[in-house]
Amino acid sequence: MGIASRVRHPNLVQFIGATKELRRNRLTNQQILSIAQDVALGLNYLHLFKPQPIIHRDVSSPNVLLKPCTRPAGFEAKVADYGTAKLVQVDSTGTVMPGNVAYAAPEARDPDQHSPAMDVYSYSVLLMEMTLGSPPEMTMAEREVQAGSVSWSDMKSLIQIGINASPRARLTMAQVIVIEEDKYI
Repeated sequence: MGIASRVRHPNLVQFIGATKELRRNRLTNQQILSIAQDVALGLNYLHLFKPQPIIHRDVSSPNVLLKPCTRPAGFEAKVADYGTAKLVQVDSTGTVMPGNVAYAAPEARDPDQHSPAMDVYSYSVLLMEMTLGSPPEMTMAEREVQAGSVSWSDMKSLIQIGINASPRARLTMAQVIVIEEDKYI
């Protein structure tokens, strides 16, 4: 709650009360793009937070809340649940394997390797889940195969870069936003 009380951004939820469970419906491409952009903007804000960047460490579909609105997609997405978030520090310590394992980057097992790139990995798994309309596979190898089945070529490329085993090979959230704005929006 300490982190949630300090951050303020239109695509981040400050405090979480209770939500109604949403049915899993197939999303339109416009809805996927809207959610993707909102989540990317919220994560980018956290990653660029001053004086220290914040890593969410639990980006997953249950932690993206949808608020009805008049936008063409019909809702606005907000990133929620800061239970595993942490400030980026030089001498990193933290929870091993925070968040949902199905969305976890390979480096999540090593607290010394935690970085904003973990959120990019999880974000890419979220994109894959929305695009395919099915939950992510549990292992990296299975997720790579699953990503190969995405038929939307631009989205497939973004997902495959994002689930790269090497954190340095992944894009930053700022780069993802630029790509989304150029190609999709």
